[in-house]
Amino acid sequence: MLPVVAAAASLAVLAGVWLAVAWWTWRPLVRRRVVVQLDDGSSFDGVAMSRRGPLLVLDDVTVRVAGSSQRIDGRVVVERPRVVFVQVI
Repeated sequence: MLPVVAAAASLAVLAGVWLAVAWWTWRPLVRRRVVVQLDDGSSFDGVAMSRRGPLLVLDDVTVRVAGSSQRIDGRVVVERPRVVFVQVI
């Protein structure tokens, strides 16, 4: 019984550490102006509002595609697996 409890406690600690690292990694981006480059070559210039699971929510966004730019009303939700890099401005 004791090894099962110890294994469960170790698993809980590891899960807590993983969640803390995942949260802390994206924390410096929240409420900062960023440029998000996607895998298809387009990019978004906006304010990172939040990270919700596999999604990154941007506000006050301008999309840049092939030399042109377009201002977008409202928020933009980007799938994080499609993000090549994020630059904090």
